Formats: sequence, C-alpha cells, structure tokens
Amino acid sequence: MKAVHVFILLGILFFSNQVSGQHASKIKAAALDMGNALVQKNSTKFIDYMHPVMVELAGGEQQLRLISDSALKVFEQFGGRVSKITFGNPGEVVKHKKMLQSVIPQTISLTSFMGDVELSTSLIAISEDDGGKWKFIDTNLFSLKEIKSAMPDLSPALVIPKSAPPKITMKQ
Repeated sequence: MKAVHVFILLGILFFSNQVSGQHASKIKAAALDMGNALVQKNSTKFIDYMHPVMVELAGGEQQLRLISDSALKVFEQFGGRVSKITFGNPGEVVKHKKMLQSVIPQTISLTSFMGDVELSTSLIAISEDDGGKWKFIDTNLFSLKEIKSAMPDLSPALVIPKSAPPKITMKQ
C-alpha cells in the first residue's frame, strides 16, 4: 500500500513540474517577445505586454506611449539605444486569487557614445487565463510599494528581489 502512495505522490510531483515547465516556457517566450518589441521600438506591442493596472497607473496607454516614445527619442539624440535584453528562468509559478503569477529576471543593456549601462531587474508575470497570455510588471518602472498598492492580489509567496544598482561603464 505504501508503494501505491509513493507512486501517486511521484506522479503528482512529475505532473506539477511538467505544468510548471510549460508555464515557464510561455512566460519566457512572452518576455522575449516583449523585449524584442522594445529593441525594435514597437511601443504599441511593448505596452500591450504591460499589465493593464500598471498602464493605468502610468496615466493610460496613450500617455505611456507618448512618454516612452519621447524618452526613446531623447535617448537616441544622445547616441543611445537599447542594445540587448536577456531574461533568466522564471521562478515558481503560483496560483493566487484566480491568477498565475511568477517572477522572471531581466537584464537590459543600453549603449550610448558616453558609455554603457546594464540594468538588472525583475518582471512580475501575471496570467489571468491559466497561462494563455502573460502580462508583465517591471519592478524597475514602479516601486514595490506602488505595485503592491495597485495590485493587492499579488501573491505573498512571490519572491521579488530588489533591483541591483545599474552597472555603468564609461567610454574613454
């Protein structure tokens, strides 16, 4: 009888790891698509990946697009560009209040004629349709206090690391 219980437990663990792995690959694919949109200066697609509550907190889609496009133009006038965005593996996917949630690390590399900057932060990934579509909250754009205030349904089980200070390399 013990063998049956062990077998059932192993089966459940295997299935939950498979499901979690499927979510992890979808989260990473969505994050990569969002990152590519930023590198390609496609603000419409980039904003579409942002969680709608945070878009509203930033003043709405039109305001956010205006701010991001303007900031990008000013940055480009100084020879700047987003040179690369990479993502680590998502953390544990948790189900909380009818939402799947996870945290995925990201590194953004910016290049300009004055120097290079590397920003290491995290994205909070949220799916409200059991993993079909993923929306993101960038912990670099909003403080954890702002995020938790705007999104009270975030799971307390999420481990959201503090953003690292930017690494700046000045050019000679």
